[in-house]
Amino acid sequence: MNNEEKILQLLEGISKKLDSMDGRMDRMEGRLDSVETLAQRTTVLLETDYADKLQLLFDGHELIKEKLDGLAPRSRVDDLEADVAMLKDVIKLMRMEITELKKAQ
Repeated sequence: MNNEEKILQLLEGISKKLDSMDGRMDRMEGRLDSVETLAQRTTVLLETDYADKLQLLFDGHELIKEKLDGLAPRSRVDDLEADVAMLKDVIKLMRMEITELKKAQ
């Protein structure tokens, strides 16, 4: 076998390998197309379905914030808690005095 025949044989082998690689590349491109289609469907789903749900969630959050703003401020609640604690102490003291008065009779 001379050099030209060896070169031709090598070229044929390379050609077969390239054909095989082309087939693989075609299959990969097909898979890539299906992945791109799936990604587009996912994007549409996210934009339509979940965007609406997120907007509803945001609207509910805004309503809750508005209701909280209409409630008493924290400083007023703290003042009322202090007043209630003082009233409890006064009632306890009065109860003790009443008990002592009943014993004295």
